[in-house]
Amino acid sequence: MSDHYDDCVTEQGQGEPLVILIHGWSCQRTDWVQTLAAMPRDLHCLALDLPGHGEAQDKPWDDWTIEGLAKAVTEVADKKGARRLILVGHSMGGCVALEAARRWSGPVGVVLVDSFGLPYGDMDAETIASIEEPFKADFRGAMAGLVDNTTVAELDPEIREWIKARMSSGDPERLLPIWHNLLRWSPDGAFAEIKGPIVALNGEHISEAAQKRCAPYVQETILPGTHHFPQFEQPQAFAHALQQSLETIAPQLE
Repeated sequence: MSDHYDDCVTEQGQGEPLVILIHGWSCQRTDWVQTLAAMPRDLHCLALDLPGHGEAQDKPWDDWTIEGLAKAVTEVADKKGARRLILVGHSMGGCVALEAARRWSGPVGVVLVDSFGLPYGDMDAETIASIEEPFKADFRGAMAGLVDNTTVAELDPEIREWIKARMSSGDPERLLPIWHNLLRWSPDGAFAEIKGPIVALNGEHISEAAQKRCAPYVQETILPGTHHFPQFEQPQAFAHALQQSLETIAPQLE
């Protein structure tokens, strides 16, 4: 990413490994505010706005695919001079993390945060169309429905409406091409090529098909009381589980 993306990054701590927090589709780096606040001050963490999202929404980019967004992540890591990475991705951000890890030349680990709510790689054309078309027809309405259907009933209604407003405020001209590509993306190539550890912190709704596809490559933990947004639904429990995952992964990257 060029220098004019420098204002799209939040960073704390220093040293290695560098932990990069990657938000989901139509989300932004501020989704990680509570998580960052709970991390040890000496842990080097960085949250970024992906192209087309947050403060990077209107900045130039030319590859609206999962692989293209992964390139943005590795460019940030390169610019920071990182050697060892732990990539933490929520929802679509997990798919981006896998592709970024696939292309990273140094030691790398991945934490998938409820990234397989959809069974990527297992959906036929009819299923994909049924998921994609509502967002083409009514982007804001479909986004609000997505949030309603993927948050626990106990979530504070104000937080739910805040998530809806943020996810609905993006530019469909940039976000829909990413959605189109994501629904047709498969994790198989990344799973086959990544040599480092991959763990998943999942909500209670993950399908058996997704679990079966990930099982040979991923160490899964289910977070009680969460659906698709654990960083909002159970922020303290999520931050604790994430910190444990990071502490498990980091020694494996030496």
